[in-house]
Amino acid sequence: MRLKTYFVDTVEEALVRARIEFGDEAMLVHSKRASVETAHLGNYEVVFAAPQTAKPAPEVRTSLPESQPIDDLVRKPPMRSEVLIAEKASGPISDTHQARIRRELKALSKLMDAPPSQELSRSEEIRRTLDELYGYLAEREVRTKHIEEITNRIGLQLMHGGQIPSRQSPEAFLQDALVDPLAQVSRNELAKRRVIALIGPPGAGKTTTLAKLAVREGLANGRPVHVFDLDNQRIGGGDHLQTICGLLGVSYQQVSGPEMLSEILSGVRSDGLILIDTPGLTVEDRSELAVMGLGLGDYMTMERHLVLPATLRNPEMIRYWTTYRVCQPTHLLFTRLDESLCFGPVWSLAAESRLPVEWMTTGRKIPECIVEATAQSVSNLLHHGYSPSQDQELTVPALRRSRSGGAHAYSGIQETARSFATL
Repeated sequence: MRLKTYFVDTVEEALVRARIEFGDEAMLVHSKRASVETAHLGNYEVVFAAPQTAKPAPEVRTSLPESQPIDDLVRKPPMRSEVLIAEKASGPISDTHQARIRRELKALSKLMDAPPSQELSRSEEIRRTLDELYGYLAEREVRTKHIEEITNRIGLQLMHGGQIPSRQSPEAFLQDALVDPLAQVSRNELAKRRVIALIGPPGAGKTTTLAKLAVREGLANGRPVHVFDLDNQRIGGGDHLQTICGLLGVSYQQVSGPEMLSEILSGVRSDGLILIDTPGLTVEDRSELAVMGLGLGDYMTMERHLVLPATLRNPEMIRYWTTYRVCQPTHLLFTRLDESLCFGPVWSLAAESRLPVEWMTTGRKIPECIVEATAQSVSNLLHHGYSPSQDQELTVPALRRSRSGGAHAYSGIQETARSFATL
């Protein structure tokens, strides 16, 4: 069965066009007044169907046989006597065809005047719901391919008998559709040794994030912290991190290149948290990225967190994700939530990469402005954005100078910090 839709000014015009294209087997399926979006194409939207084997009306020959005189091809009107003989035998020649057209037009008129059926009303409601969801996600800059995947999924659920909630917010309607595509974080709190490398473009906030992790995941839990610095391309690039490590009282070592990292890590005998800062590389630094990817990949249990600002838009997100795939990232880590107004690109990259998001940062303060992330919290960011007014109390270790040595001890006290619990 073949279907074709015609946008015409009158239904009669659609009927004639369908007869010409499909022949007498064309059947009227559906007709309605054109919507606002398609009104410029015609006043009515009319759908006809025909079997796959339906033969279109024969085409008019435009070429003439060479052997047949032109006068013989000119169709002369029948003589009045011939018409009378034909009408006497079978009635007026065109009555049967015209009567059928009149009957179909009369049935079509009744169909258009009748109230819409329940199925038709449900189809319109589904389409209206999907249009609203499409606009809602597009406004938040979710990638088009993901919007189409979400709306197609919800449309199939509704077409197979799913409930169409009335007066329900898009947040509740999209609950599962936004959470399911995101990878869940698997946290191993009992791991004695954890190796984390932060990779990403320049200015993403890797060094500041590393200092926050040193406090939050290491010192606050009484775990020794070791910091290795691969950022030796900038003049004085490691001075800032070395100063921070001195203030925190954690070990710091600069590494000449990624190829030396595996051997150095094998020499670290103590358990605890090992953090690795890497140089900020751009799309043009392909050779350096390849070398770093090989160096980081030698250590199989290493976590490689791709650090990206939440202020990036979709093209930049995808570009950096594609560029840094050579380093085999295992997680995503988004920074500058407090500077972003739209989180569709954040959600889209998490859905596209299928990598878990374990932490996000909300400012430059060390160690307060870092929070744990979940699939639900990333989804909530898409709906509500980030606002400091939504913060809750979170236990954060406070820095306190000890009486000996100049190093610092940490005791867990209650301080205000960012949390995604209410995002």
